[in-house]
This record gives sequence, structure tokens and C-alpha cells, in this order.
Amino acid sequence: MPDFTPEIILSKIKRGEKVDRADLRGINLAKAALEGASFRRCDFEGANLEGTKLARANLKSANLREAFLTGADLREVNLDNADLEGANLERAILTGANLSRANLEGANLLGANLVGARLSHAQLDLANLGGADLTGAQLTHADLVETYLGGAKLEKADLTNANVSSSNIEEANFTDAILQDTRFCEAQGRGVRFTRASLLRADMSKATLTDSDFTGTDARRVNFSNTKLSGAKLTGAKLFGISPTTDVPENLKVEWIDMSVEGDGSKRVLAADVVNVLIGKGAATATGGGPRANVRYFGRGDVLRNASLQFDEGACVEIESLFEHCTIALGQGTELIVGTEGVLSGCQITGAGNITINGKFIERDSPGITGASQLIVSAGGSLVGAVQQAAEWTRFAFEPGCTLRMKIMQSKSERSGRPQ
Repeated sequence: MPDFTPEIILSKIKRGEKVDRADLRGINLAKAALEGASFRRCDFEGANLEGTKLARANLKSANLREAFLTGADLREVNLDNADLEGANLERAILTGANLSRANLEGANLLGANLVGARLSHAQLDLANLGGADLTGAQLTHADLVETYLGGAKLEKADLTNANVSSSNIEEANFTDAILQDTRFCEAQGRGVRFTRASLLRADMSKATLTDSDFTGTDARRVNFSNTKLSGAKLTGAKLFGISPTTDVPENLKVEWIDMSVEGDGSKRVLAADVVNVLIGKGAATATGGGPRANVRYFGRGDVLRNASLQFDEGACVEIESLFEHCTIALGQGTELIVGTEGVLSGCQITGAGNITINGKFIERDSPGITGASQLIVSAGGSLVGAVQQAAEWTRFAFEPGCTLRMKIMQSKSERSGRPQ
């Protein structure tokens, strides 16, 4: 039996008392005024809270499994680590609510208002979020596997490292959303809007995204393996380093895409060559009559040891892998980027390329870097070793926050020209 009757609960709340850890299973508090009340760790399993006013209430770690919360006012409520498995939250107001680590598996959130809600690490697999408003919501590391997101609004939401695999995202709106490292594997979604979203390193393998809008999207290094993209809008999309699809897209709506390493629009590929980029058949011609882009990407989890690599003039190379005891020769103007996850341990780089280190470089034999035209170590990047300058002097840039243990040496020509 419940610890309290509805009348006792209302009386205690009116006196400003807490009702923590109480057994309230099956209680009927429909439309009750409970704003700001404390129900920490209470057991509300199967309770009727339809239309209940719970704004700013504390329900941290509460059990609300199978609870009926249709139309409830849960603005700024604390549901951190709460169990809402199978709960009915249809049309509930959850603006600004804290649902971090909450279990919402199989919950019904159809048409719910979750604007600005915090759902980091939340379990939302098999939940119904059809038509829900998640504008500006925080969903980092959230589990949305097999979730229904049809027509959901996710503008400016943050889903970094979230798992949206096998979900239905038809006509969902991810405009300006942060979707970095997000998994959309096998997701089904016609007419999805990814306009201007950041999809860096997202995994969209085997997804169906026909007629979707990628206008201005940063999709660099996205895995499009076996992704269906027919009818997609792609003008201005940044697609450097993508894993190509084997499904040939048709009826694309595109004027140009951006294949520059930095996504700055400096290497545009026109419509006629976009399909070839998406299916990985050859390099595409950049606007302005420039050379064909020679792009190489070494992804996370790869390991390369004792290799000798050579990249020709004008190539673009990005490394997010572990390279051990490798030698790398760069042609004139080659762009070599060591990504934030990239580690070059015991390696040597030679040639007149432009090098940017966002990860780690540790030399094997001194000098570890020889003849570079430009060397940038970004904030968070690390360089341990000696740099022998180019004959016409290497341009250096070191951002605040980088780690340096390095020696700058003169070029061979300068040393040989010294008086003996």
C-alpha cells in the first residue's frame, strides 16, 4: 500500500514539507498543484499524474515506470537518473528539464515540449518522440536506438556521440544541430533536414536518407558506406574525407560541394562531378581550373607501422590513426593534417608540405621534420622533436595551449654556406 493518500500528500506540500523516498505506487494526483515539491527517490510506478503541475519539482532518482504523465507541467523539473521506462509523457511540458541519465526506454513522448532539456546519457531506445520539440536540447551520449523521431524538431540540439542507429528520423529537423561522432547507422529517414548541421565524423552507414537536405552541412569524414542519398540537396556541403557509398545516388539537387580540408570553400566541386565524389570514383575537379583533389584519410582505430609513404604535389592527407616508425615524404604544397586523434610516434616527415598538428607528433631520429614550408601546432596539439627548416625558411605558428619540446635547426643549404 502507498505510504500516503493524495490528501496527505497535498497537505504536506502545502506546508512546504518534503516527501522523499515514499511509496506512492498507483497514487492518483491528476491535475494536482505540486510545483517545487521534493519527491526524491519516491516510487510513483503506475501513478496517475495526468496534467499535474510539477514545475521545478525534485524527482531525482524517482521511479516513474509506467506512470501516466500526459499533459503534465514538468518545466525545469529535476529527473536526473529517474526511471521513466514505459511512462506516458504525451504532450508533457519538459522545457529546461534535467533528464540526464534518465531511463526513458519505450516512453511515449509524442508531441512533448523538450526545448532546452538536458538528456545527456539518457536512455531513449524504443521511445516515441514523434513531433516532439527538442530545440536546443542536450543529448550528448544519449541512446536513441530504434527510437521514433518522425517530424521531431531538433534545431540547434547537441547530439555529440549519441547513438541514433536503426531509428526512424523521417522529416526530422536537425538544422544547425551538433551531430559530431553521432551514429545514424541503418537509420530510416526520408526528407530529413541537416541544413548547416555539424556532422563531423558521423556514421551514416546503411542509412536511408533519400530527399534529405544537407545544404551547407559540415559532413567531413562522414561514413556514407551503403547510404542511400538519392534526391538529396547538397549545395555547399563539406565532404572532405568521406567514406563513399556504393549506392549510386540519383536526382541530386546540388550546384557545388566543398572538398577543402578545412571546410573553408577553397576547393569547390561542381555538380557534374558530385556523384563521383559520393561513390569514390576518382578525384573531382575543383573550380578555377585547379588540379584534381588527391584526398587521403586515415581514420580512427587504424594502426600503421614501419611504412614508407609518399604523397605527391597538391595532395590532402588527414591522419586520425596511430602511425609508428613511419617515414612520410610530402610533395610541394601537400597538406598534411594530424587530427586530434592522430598520433605519429617515432616518425619522420620530409618535403615541402604544409603540416598542421592537432594531435601528437614524436620523432624517431633527429630531425623528425625536414623541409616543411609551413608548420602549425594548434591548441591541444603536441610536438616532440627537431625541425630542420626549408631552404626558404619554414613558417611557424604555435597556438596557445599547444605542447612543444622542440629544436629548430637551420636548413642544410644554410649550414653548407657558412664560412669554414
